[in-house]
Amino acid sequence: AKDSTKFHPKYSKYLHGPFPYVLPYTNITYNDIENFYTNILVNKKRDTQIIQTSFANNITFENIPYIFQQGMWHPLGITSIQRTAILVPLQNREYNAKTFLFNMHAFARRQQLTYTIILIEQVSPLDHRFNKGRLYNTAINYLEKQSLNITCLILHDADLIPEDDGNFYTCETKYPKHTTSRVRELNNKRGYIRYYEFLIGGVLLLTFDMYKTLNGFSNLYWGWGGEDDDLALRLIQQRMCIVRPIYELAIYTGLPHPRGPRNNARFGLLTWSTLRLRTDGYAQIESLTRIIDIHQTLTVTYLKLDVNLDKTLNKQSSIGNISSLLNTINVNMTSTIKTIIRTKTIKES
Repeated sequence: AKDSTKFHPKYSKYLHGPFPYVLPYTNITYNDIENFYTNILVNKKRDTQIIQTSFANNITFENIPYIFQQGMWHPLGITSIQRTAILVPLQNREYNAKTFLFNMHAFARRQQLTYTIILIEQVSPLDHRFNKGRLYNTAINYLEKQSLNITCLILHDADLIPEDDGNFYTCETKYPKHTTSRVRELNNKRGYIRYYEFLIGGVLLLTFDMYKTLNGFSNLYWGWGGEDDDLALRLIQQRMCIVRPIYELAIYTGLPHPRGPRNNARFGLLTWSTLRLRTDGYAQIESLTRIIDIHQTLTVTYLKLDVNLDKTLNKQSSIGNISSLLNTINVNMTSTIKTIIRTKTIKES
């Protein structure tokens, strides 16, 4: 039965199956999005067919009663089952970020979530490779110090737009949830691509406690690839299962985007992933990054970060860290073996 004090999205009367996402023109601004959700949409009656704007035509989003209070959007008359933060890491993805933001507000409201959206952009150093792990770790560290009482974290790629209302954006109580089973690239005739079972990238939902148990993401992955697989290895080591929605609902449209340079050190880093779990991750982030700017509006909290306070050199530093770690492991193993031999000798004598 429905409990109005713990309202689950499955009870929402605004669920209609397919989500009618909008691809705005490239001239869309953050002010356009702010104005749409605080002015244009709230003055729209539910029986209105379409909305025309300067940045998109034929918008059919419903005016779902919402109020902004104390940093979060709340559905009127309902207490959502969770308080959700949607976190989106960025570097040079402005159109994707705006398209995501414009659509995600509508998607979250159809599910009647209590939510906030946080964009996390790597702005310094500009010529540095993207470090998604450091962006997530920093933003979650920032969130933990706020008074928002977040109970569900959604780690979300900027280029993915959900296609179905039945893909519920709620955290499970015991295990992380991965909702990106299939992705259809925009304007690609090949249809949906189904990713390998080990994959947890794209969209991942988990609680603060789960994130801390994993020590978050590794901070060592510079460039494209490896950080999500590293997190998956941490999940395995901590014996955490992954929950997924049914195959037909966990579907997304993938927006076009340039892919950054590959991380050529990723395979070496993955080899020793679980050995670094306690010394490389969320607990170590405060000495590695700095929030340069925080810009808050009703529709978004925008964090801009310097992610290189330790002056890490991409590949060279990563390999150096691995070498250092291997030396430490060899020393510890040698010491342990000597102790075992010495103990055995004493007992035998």
